[in-house]
Amino acid sequence: MGTNDPRQAELLEKIRQGIDSALGITGMIGGRFIACSKQLRVEPGTEAFTLLSGEIANLGDLLALVQEIRKGVGFLADRTVTADAFVSWEKSIPLFREIIAALEGKDWITLADLMQYELAPLLEAGEKELAGVRELLA
Repeated sequence: MGTNDPRQAELLEKIRQGIDSALGITGMIGGRFIACSKQLRVEPGTEAFTLLSGEIANLGDLLALVQEIRKGVGFLADRTVTADAFVSWEKSIPLFREIIAALEGKDWITLADLMQYELAPLLEAGEKELAGVRELLA
């Protein structure tokens, strides 16, 4: 995707950089959530909750970055990216509600299951979507 408008070219480059950053950390965050879920199953203690707290913060930052990427794509004059390119990320909201409910209920097994079997695959799907968007913008 090319453009003659310098503002559009700058926006496109910033979007690419954002996607590259997101791609660099999404898998790591998913892997650490899986490690945290295993720790919660064995011993839901300080170490597990410290890890969980850090990963929740990282996930929040990642989701904010993805939201900015999505907004930026919407401002591109030559929009080759469809709205459904971010569908996995949109699915995260109901999952977060379930995660919060498990946290509030201190249901560590459900929380571990949600992180390992719902959140990690969702992050993997979101990563694939971002890679597809990056390819379209190349």
